[in-house]
Amino acid sequence: MSQGIGPSLYGRGAAVFAAALTLAAPGLAHAQQQPQRQSNSVAPQPLVTAVGANRYSTPDGAVRFVLDRSGGRAALVRFEGDPEVHVLRPTMGAGGDEIFQTENGDVRLRVTSHGGIIVYTRALRTGAAASEEGRVAPLTPEQLAFAEMQERFRALQNRARRSVGQPVLFTVPAQMSPLAAGVVTDAAERAAEGLSEAPMTNVRHVIIGIGRVPAVALRGDTLIIQVAPQLGYAGRPSSSAIRNVVMGQVQGPEQ
Repeated sequence: MSQGIGPSLYGRGAAVFAAALTLAAPGLAHAQQQPQRQSNSVAPQPLVTAVGANRYSTPDGAVRFVLDRSGGRAALVRFEGDPEVHVLRPTMGAGGDEIFQTENGDVRLRVTSHGGIIVYTRALRTGAAASEEGRVAPLTPEQLAFAEMQERFRALQNRARRSVGQPVLFTVPAQMSPLAAGVVTDAAERAAEGLSEAPMTNVRHVIIGIGRVPAVALRGDTLIIQVAPQLGYAGRPSSSAIRNVVMGQVQGPEQ
């Protein structure tokens, strides 16, 4: 199984990595359907949700996360213990609340009209108030040299080889900026996670290209992912979007 550069569907100017994707149990999940408006049992603590990146936690410390609102209306959130940065889109709720959802419609956060934050996870389906712990650096993808990106793919391949004997070929552009390399690498990690959540997948080839908007599609046994590096984490499909496409639940652009 080669780990180097070889031919691809994009021609001579593309790097090919042979990677076996693990079909192990999915990572930490926080998805759930939109809950009803909170009862008095959930009392959000009044605070001003400043634009920028801040760390929050529930009173018992069971849930900690970073919320980054520096990118406009879309928000980024990373839960402690979950490697994925989730892209959330706001919708208006009752009473002036702002509800932040994934592209699947799963609610992760509610910002009340008074500035309080309520977080929703699989274990907290009715929500829990979260308090700000302090400012942190914005959530931005790593900038990687091409050689560093190769090492990441090799590590992914080696980890998967120990779990699954079936290889999946990865094809990525050979020339890209360090920022684009970081987004492409993150997209590959999200593809691995999405495929791990799709039982009996027949995907044998993953092509990651660069375009103006993020998108994902399935063509036979080939998964095609388009990333838009200039959008940061919002420029690649989520693992759940990839899983849904692989399982035939949706098809086409996901962001």
